[in-house]
Amino acid sequence: MRETIGQASRYLIGAFIALAVDASIVSVGVKLGAPVVVARLLALLAGVTTTYFFNRRYTFTVSGAASISDWSRYVAAQSIGTALNFAISTGLLYLSDRSLWQIWGSVLLGAGVGFGINFFAARRQLHR
Repeated sequence: MRETIGQASRYLIGAFIALAVDASIVSVGVKLGAPVVVARLLALLAGVTTTYFFNRRYTFTVSGAASISDWSRYVAAQSIGTALNFAISTGLLYLSDRSLWQIWGSVLLGAGVGFGINFFAARRQLHR
């Protein structure tokens, strides 16, 4: 139990770092005129990649080197939470005026929903 709480705490730190990467990319993309869906997809890919490397290093005990196939399995394990994150945040962005605080709030709400699902999927994938 103590190990799981420690991992969840470290996972949350990684999630906040990924949130900053994600929301920054969406903010810049939207302000430059990119379609919301394109900005969200690029940002989610950057965010999940950020959590992959953070979690490998700090959250879970991982054997073996990082690889494209390991990253691909991680992304697949994160797909349900990431899909919920995408649906919620993109839907909220379409309803907003896309001000900076609304972009960050939308991404935060989407990430919050996906967090729990993604933690247990990541734990299963990386902590074998």
